[in-house]
Amino acid sequence: MVIDRIRLRTFTVACAATLVALGTVVVGGATATADTGTAQAAFVDEISLNNATLPGKSADEMIVAGYATCDHLRAGVSVLDEISAVERDYRFGQGTLFVSAATTNLCPDFAS
Repeated sequence: MVIDRIRLRTFTVACAATLVALGTVVVGGATATADTGTAQAAFVDEISLNNATLPGKSADEMIVAGYATCDHLRAGVSVLDEISAVERDYRFGQGTLFVSAATTNLCPDFAS
């Protein structure tokens, strides 16, 4: 019975260590989204999934617009004003989703 408890404890500790190691890999992988190509692809994927693509714009043009959104926010434009500007400039009603995708993927440091 004592041996079973020791084995169980050893197994539990080994599992916990494995989960910690895997968690580190996952967190480390999350920071890889700072990579420009990955961030841009994630941005395009998110706005496509949420039907927040800019009408008549290519993926490259939408990425440029997303970075412009980040620049405006960093310059002090409020999020609500930026949402309104995106909706007005591109004549569509998904400014909230577009700005959210930009801040999440293209300038994640904006929120911090």
